[in-house]
Amino acid sequence: MPAGKALKQLTGKISPSGKLPITYDRTLADNPSYPYYYKNGDPKSRECDHVDYGEGIFTGYRGYDRAGKAPLYPFGYGLSYTTFKFSDLAIEKLPADSVAVSFTVSNTGRRAGAEVAQVYVGDPECSVPRPQKELKGFEKVALKPGESRRVTVVLPPDAFSFWSLDEHRFLVEPGEFKISVGNSSANLPLSGSVNL
Repeated sequence: MPAGKALKQLTGKISPSGKLPITYDRTLADNPSYPYYYKNGDPKSRECDHVDYGEGIFTGYRGYDRAGKAPLYPFGYGLSYTTFKFSDLAIEKLPADSVAVSFTVSNTGRRAGAEVAQVYVGDPECSVPRPQKELKGFEKVALKPGESRRVTVVLPPDAFSFWSLDEHRFLVEPGEFKISVGNSSANLPLSGSVNL
C-alpha cells in the first residue's frame, strides 16, 4: 500500500475496507487442523515428520462452524470508520440453474467507506458431509454516508455442487439450499433459501 494511502487510513481521512482471508484462532487447540500438527496430536512432542490433513474440507471457518467454536477474528472480518447495514434479501432462480441473490447495502455511518458483501451457500440435507456454509460470491461496494445500493450476486450452478468420490464428478443434489449474506463468515444478518 502506498505510504500516502496508509497515512490517510491511520488518520481517518479514508476508511479501510480490507477483509481477512483467514480465520484467527482464540487458541491453537481451537484450530480444526490442530490434531494433525504433531505426532499423536501432542504439541509437546514437537515431532512433525508426517502431516495427515484429517480435517478434510473442514478447514478455516468451515471447521469452526462444525466444532461450534467462535474464532478470535472470523474469515472475512475487517475494520471500518463507518457502519453498514444489509437488508431486503431476494433470491431468484435463473435459467440454466443459476441463482441471483439481491440485497441492499447501506452506509449508516458518518463517513464514506467501502464494504465487502459476502454470499455464503449451505446444503443442510446433502448425502455427504458438507460445511454449514461456503463463500460462493462477494462484491465490494463503495458508499457515501447515508447512501444505499442494491447489489446482485449471480451464483452459477457450481456454487451448489460438490465432488462425488463415487461418481468422479461434480454433483448438485436436488433440494433446499440456504443462502446467507453479510460482511464476514460470522456476521450474516440476511438468510433465505432456494430449491434446486
